Formats: sequence, structure tokens, C-alpha cells
Amino acid sequence: MKKLLAKYPEISDERWVSFMNELNDVARRGGLAEYKSYSRVWEYPWLWFQLENSARSLRVLDIGSERSPYPWFLAEKGFDVTVSDVTSSYWGLWRNAQRALGVKPDLKILDTQALTLPPASFDVYQSVSILEHVPDKAKALEEAARVLRPGGLLLMSFDICEAEMGMTFPKWNGRAVSMAELDTLFANCAWFERGLSEVTWNIETIDEYWSWHRTTAEHHNYVTGAISVQRTDEPWVERPNENPRPDPTYQEIKLEMQWRFGEFSRQIKGQLPKPVHSLLKRVIRG
Repeated sequence: MKKLLAKYPEISDERWVSFMNELNDVARRGGLAEYKSYSRVWEYPWLWFQLENSARSLRVLDIGSERSPYPWFLAEKGFDVTVSDVTSSYWGLWRNAQRALGVKPDLKILDTQALTLPPASFDVYQSVSILEHVPDKAKALEEAARVLRPGGLLLMSFDICEAEMGMTFPKWNGRAVSMAELDTLFANCAWFERGLSEVTWNIETIDEYWSWHRTTAEHHNYVTGAISVQRTDEPWVERPNENPRPDPTYQEIKLEMQWRFGEFSRQIKGQLPKPVHSLLKRVIRG
């Protein structure tokens, strides 16, 4: 069990820098996002250091993947990875990354508050700065517990905003938790090992990291935290009034077909009159 705030000196540590160089190489080869500044240069290395000695057979669910190279890095390392996001915006990017990198993680469109996945289907649930974008944070935590196997691992980084210290978080970006709220979320969730809320936050590192983080973007007037905590051994029991989760198969097939038809459309674009090609594009987009 681990809980901490980001430490600025670690960003320039040789181990952190070496990892980010390796991760950005995956990004370049896969047409994904490179990260050379702001919180990701601390978050990604820290998360990897919690997994690097784990069995490569682990099933890893990455929540809110967007353009991140990190789940693709894990796939190259041999983990059984599921890449996901709440919208289909990145489907084409992911399919191109599959082709460029030669790995084929599962691709899913998932709402972190209502995951269309069976209970106990993953060994690791990881999310990188997603919690602040989720309206119902307690529900998201409960869903993470549901899809994790007993004894599975929750890895999570998140934005921390302490208003009493003068920190601010832009409303257009969601709502960041405070340290006390994060502790309360886990204290109220019976599906993760007890005691996380009693672990002391390293508040002595706040000022140095906060000063640096503000230089990376005008709105970065907050800090970063992370946790590593295990799922309890209790099996999940569905509530009697639990709403059934929709079957995502149709949506995934539809996205796959749209992507394939889009690829075909681009290949024959020069061979068709413009009105015909425009009509084809409208059909593809549904």
C-alpha cells in the first residue's frame, strides 16, 4: 500500500528520465503523444515502478487512455492490456498504433462510472489523472473494485487541489480532490485494503513541486498524487437493484467497421469525384 504526493527532484532522477526516454520512443513509433513536461513525467515513471517486477501475464485495464503511450509500452513489455476511453475519438489512432507497434491490446469504449466489463476480469486497474474528470468519484472507485479480481492491484494518479493553501482547479477540467477527500473515498469503500487513509501524506514536498508545476501551464495551480492499493479478497456481489450494463459488442463492431471503411475511403479518394467521396464519408460516419 502506497500513497504520496509527487516529488519534484524525482523528475530529474536518472531512473525517471531513462524511463521517459523509453516511453517517448514508443510514442514516436506509434504516433502517440510524447511527454517532456508537466505531471506526466512524474506519474508515468512512478506507475511503472509499481509494475516493473510483476508477471507479464497480468491483465491490465488502462482507463482514459486517449493518446497516452503508456498502455502501449506495457503491451510491448508483454502485459495483456486493454486500452480504453469514454469516447470513440481515438479509435483510428489506436488502430494505427496497433499496426505501427505490432502489438494488439484490446480496444474498448468505457465509462469509468459504469464499466461494461464482467466482475474480476483484470489483475490491474490503472488510471492516470482521470479521477478529477469523473463526476461520481465514489462510483468510479466501486467499479474499479468490481472489475478487479480479489487481490488485484489499483494504480491511480490524480490531481490534488488544496483550496485553503491557495490552489485552484479550472472548472472546465472537472474537479480535483483534496487529500482529505481522497482519504474519505477509500475509507468509505470496503473493497480495498484498509488503512490507506491512515498513511501520512508527504506534505513537505508540496511547495517545491507546486512551484514547478505552475510553470508548465497557466492553469496548473495544483499538485499531483498517486496510490497503489490492493483489492480485498471478498468476491463481488451484484446488488439486487443494479442496472444491467449494456453489451458493448455492437458499438465495438460499429467502430471497427467505421475505421476500416475510413481507411478504404482515404485510399480511393483520388479515384472518385468529390461529391461521390463526400457522400461516402457521410455514410461511414453514420
